[in-house]
Amino acid sequence: MRRLLRTKGREIVPVNPPHSDDVVDADADKTIARCVTSSPRQSFFLFAGAGSGKTRSLVEALQVISEKEAKRLRLHRQQVGVITFTNKACDEIKRRLKYDSLFAVSTIHSFAWSLIVGLNSDIRGWLSAR
Repeated sequence: MRRLLRTKGREIVPVNPPHSDDVVDADADKTIARCVTSSPRQSFFLFAGAGSGKTRSLVEALQVISEKEAKRLRLHRQQVGVITFTNKACDEIKRRLKYDSLFAVSTIHSFAWSLIVGLNSDIRGWLSAR
């Protein structure tokens, strides 16, 4: 297979470099898949640095949920909540999931706002009393 290269400064960088941590990622992905398909279900927290494949791992886990649980969840009018930090990640996850309505993808900020949106006057009153 011919590997394409591009230059970055003076060094030559493979466009599609081999990923030495694919084995680690595969193990992590299997663990996450077990969390979302076990009985009872288990929550998980995905914490890793920039560019480490968090979105890919998360989307793969959500696809497992879709494959195994979508019919049951839709029958009971349930959704899977997916909360991320940035709008960029939120938009990317929605795109990769093909805007599937099974998944309620939002940022932590919009999720928190959705919890308090009906309490505006109560919050305003509480703040005014301070």
